[in-house]
Amino acid sequence: MWMPAIAIFIVMLSIGTILLYGFQATRARLGEYAQDRTVARAVAVASAVENTGADELREALDLATETGGGQALFVNREGETVAREGVSGGPKIPDEVIEAASRGERMTTTAGNRKTTSIPVIRDGELQGGIVFVSGASETAVLRILSRSNIEAAAIASVFGGGLMLLVAALLSRRVERLNLAAKSIERGDLSSRIEPGYGDELGDLARSFNSMAERLEESFHQIEEGKETLDAILNNLTEGVVATGLNGDIVFVNHAARSMLGMGTGKPERIPDPFVDIDLPRVVARCAKEHECGEARVRRGDTYLQVNIEHLPAFDEHRGGVLLVMQDLSEGRRLEANQQRFLANAAHELKTPITTILGASELLLTEDREDKGTRDKFLGHIHTEAERMRRLSDTLLRLARTGWDLRNPEISPVDLATAARRAAERMTPLADAADLQISVEGSGARVDADLEWLEQVLLALMSNAIKHSQHGGRVWLRLNGNVVAVEDEGEGISQEDLPHVFERFYSGGVQSGSFGLGLPICKDLIERMGGKISLRSEEGVGTTVEVELREVSDE
Repeated sequence: MWMPAIAIFIVMLSIGTILLYGFQATRARLGEYAQDRTVARAVAVASAVENTGADELREALDLATETGGGQALFVNREGETVAREGVSGGPKIPDEVIEAASRGERMTTTAGNRKTTSIPVIRDGELQGGIVFVSGASETAVLRILSRSNIEAAAIASVFGGGLMLLVAALLSRRVERLNLAAKSIERGDLSSRIEPGYGDELGDLARSFNSMAERLEESFHQIEEGKETLDAILNNLTEGVVATGLNGDIVFVNHAARSMLGMGTGKPERIPDPFVDIDLPRVVARCAKEHECGEARVRRGDTYLQVNIEHLPAFDEHRGGVLLVMQDLSEGRRLEANQQRFLANAAHELKTPITTILGASELLLTEDREDKGTRDKFLGHIHTEAERMRRLSDTLLRLARTGWDLRNPEISPVDLATAARRAAERMTPLADAADLQISVEGSGARVDADLEWLEQVLLALMSNAIKHSQHGGRVWLRLNGNVVAVEDEGEGISQEDLPHVFERFYSGGVQSGSFGLGLPICKDLIERMGGKISLRSEEGVGTTVEVELREVSDE
């Protein structure tokens, strides 16, 4: 409300200044006019008295006062008032004026609010005295009327001008207040605030400029938010753990992987935890922040091995600085390395045994009696068995090489899943008969999109595992359900410790398992490259079920 109040005050001050100056100037000019008029009338009375005799003196004075009002006196040289005519009751005539008139001097003064003047009377060249003339009330009435009119005009102008200024100031203040409210909204973070420009004046241009600025700020902040969300999504989907802290160790950002690696909960963390036995992580972060002594380290947390890289960030956290931690989980690599070493040991053992057997049998054949057919057949049988064993190992290695490095695309075509399952079962029947097992195909299958060769290879590998780990006299099932085929056995099952790793390459579950850890990983690779899914469930001592799901052929 201060703007309308100031506007009204300025209007009132201006009108008061004009009124004060105008009233004084008018009063002065009216005073001069009344004085000149009084002198003129006094001169006229003196001239009339000079041209009349003593008998006509009162008549001349009466005529002068009757015409314009006022009071006229004739004073002789002795200072006596000879004649007086006109309106009486006015202010007392000053003695000095009467004395000036008796001496024949001109004198003009103000008595009360009326003009009084003296004019000499000369008759026949001789001073007879003087005329004293006092102006009437009409000369001051004009001044009073004009003063009252000025006051009334000032009052009207004050009301009208003040009201108009109040309206203009209120309109301006409301528009300025809208600008102020919009600015405060942006200060609070509400960038959607807009101002109605209204008129096409300077404030309207300012409102349009403000709206344009707010729109650009909103777009910029939206882009920043989108970039931040994109960056958060990228960082939260990294397998590496990322943590950013301020100089005092407060956590500014932490992604999902880092939460898991550091054992944090889902709430907002405040400080760096200390989960490692190898290093004091909070102390290392503090040293990097304050002394810029950063680096990397390999640490352990339970069964997890991590590589932690620590870097100082100079332009971070509003340019105050900070620390960046990037953590990489080395557990998978170590486990893969251990499995590879185990695989190499198994493969070397598997190769050494048949080679030793073959060499020993061949040496005996060379040294024994060639006519002994039974002995020769026995050693030849050993050689054949071990050579077959080496062939299976080489086939496994070739499959590994082909699935690991041969990136040819599968030849996808519609395949009848039931037909493929029965063909695979027929091919595995001799092996099952040798192990005293029975293979059963149950259910009905749909037509699926698959590479027939790859599908048969998967089914053969799964049934081979089932036969290998089943007891004599047991059964192996191929259960069909639409686009899903499951290989189920009643074997020894898989332990809960080994179950999460069955699809990892080279993982054999122990040296004594007789496996190279390649069968299931190869099956998984082939099925996924055909667009399908493979899963396994097992219970130790009960059996194992491996389920393969492929895309069903569309009817279109």
